[in-house]
Amino acid sequence: MSRTQKTGLAGSSSGPDAKKNQKRQTVLRRSGLLACVCALSFITAHLIMVLTRLLPLEDARLKTDLGGMVIAALVPVLVLAGFAGRRHSWGLILGVVVCASIALASILPS
Repeated sequence: MSRTQKTGLAGSSSGPDAKKNQKRQTVLRRSGLLACVCALSFITAHLIMVLTRLLPLEDARLKTDLGGMVIAALVPVLVLAGFAGRRHSWGLILGVVVCASIALASILPS
């Protein structure tokens, strides 16, 4: 009987503080992940706009419009996929891979 009382007392006395700290760490971790994913998406969008300058089109307005359409379709998908993939950080890895591939595509043709 003493074993059940010891485990019950130890669990109840440190329970609320441990839960608060765990919730705080979870919120901070998710906020940090969201900030990283949004930053990667913004960098990717900027690199896409830089990449559209290299298109062989005559009108600069057409290049800008095309880049804007691609960004409008891609950025929400990147943010959702990056934040939804929290397990094993595959969402963040996906964002880094997409950003790195766009960066290489904008660097290599020059």
